[in-house]
Amino acid sequence: MSELNSKVGNNDIKPWMTELWAWADKFKIPEEVLPRDHANLLALTDLSIDCSQLTNLPESIGYLYSLTNLTLNCEALEHLPESVGQFSQLEELIVISEKIEQLPDSLANLTQLRGLDIPAHLVDQLPIGIIERYRNNELWIKNIAFTKLYAPQISEYDLSRYGFFLISDNWDEKSLIDLRFKTAPEFLLGLQTTEKTIKQFDVVDGIIICQLDEVQNVMNLFETTFNEFMGNDPTDIKKALSFSKPAKFIQASTLEMSKSDQVLSQIIDQIPKDITIKDMMFKTESNRHFTFDEFKVISDTIDNKGVEDEHIFYSTEVVDKPKYCWMGMIYMVL
Repeated sequence: MSELNSKVGNNDIKPWMTELWAWADKFKIPEEVLPRDHANLLALTDLSIDCSQLTNLPESIGYLYSLTNLTLNCEALEHLPESVGQFSQLEELIVISEKIEQLPDSLANLTQLRGLDIPAHLVDQLPIGIIERYRNNELWIKNIAFTKLYAPQISEYDLSRYGFFLISDNWDEKSLIDLRFKTAPEFLLGLQTTEKTIKQFDVVDGIIICQLDEVQNVMNLFETTFNEFMGNDPTDIKKALSFSKPAKFIQASTLEMSKSDQVLSQIIDQIPKDITIKDMMFKTESNRHFTFDEFKVISDTIDNKGVEDEHIFYSTEVVDKPKYCWMGMIYMVL
């Protein structure tokens, strides 16, 4: 510290700097990560700490006013200090630690934040200011539930990317508008599981007809088909999921993978002959990956339905069920 004092002068070193440096030394955070000199510390814009032993952050870290990106890959970290709300220039915050149980209220002060990646169990604790910015498309939040089934008359709703509701739960337009505002889904879809129908309100993107015991299958199909790793064009997804006529979910399965062609035939046989399919989601589950020839049979059969390639969304999943083959489809008609 004496060498540092000679360079910048004792008056330039504030008590919070001394505290921060002592903390960094304790957890062996390298100087190239957290500078130990006055000028570079104040100018720091990117701070990425990777330390499995780190359990806390000092309040003094909030004096790093120039930070625009903060990454904390610290599996033992137990809490974030209120001073994180002082990062007035922060644009991206990444926190990797399952031990944090509560978020500081000051997080709402991060008005420049554009990207937020925190553990999934903390998303529901986000301050209302952060939630409102997400609803207004001003902020991207990772680890939001991909799909969620909502029930009416609940005071608080979790956020989701694809929101679902049962038509049989007697939703009206006002409650659906409220649901969409509170959950901010990219798409809000009604599930018709009985003869009861609903008016196609503007707030709802589409209706899917299925059985009550098929609701989870429908949601799983969305999750595996439209997750971020599938590489689907967002524009194509938006076109497919903005349908005026109710879509239909169908499924078939067998306990023998060798009979996958029979499962496919059962699926195709459930599609009425007198309809024109606009878009289609198709998923397979099996105990192993399909061979090229097996998948070609699936692809050729679906192509024969006259649906253009950009309007077909495939997904596959290998499951731990011996000799198992399941296929599910949601088709939207013109």
